[in-house]
Amino acid sequence: MDIEAIRELVLQNKYEFSIHAERERERDMISIQELEEALRTCEMVEDYPDDPRGASCLVVGFCDKRPIHVVCAIKVDPDELLLI
Repeated sequence: MDIEAIRELVLQNKYEFSIHAERERERDMISIQELEEALRTCEMVEDYPDDPRGASCLVVGFCDKRPIHVVCAIKVDPDELLLI
């Protein structure tokens, strides 16, 4: 998974949430702005290239000093980041 592509898609506002991701974001009280800030500077923690549901990865980024972990995948046609 290409970390630079993840950052660029967030900068271009080309991402969407799975239902699970949106529920987790709300449960953890993470605002969209906090999530975007964390993803713009994220680093890869684990890569899942052989996941049966499709290649994905776990990233971590920070908003202030708060760590935010996200599982994501890059979709093609159109290019978009899926937050899982």
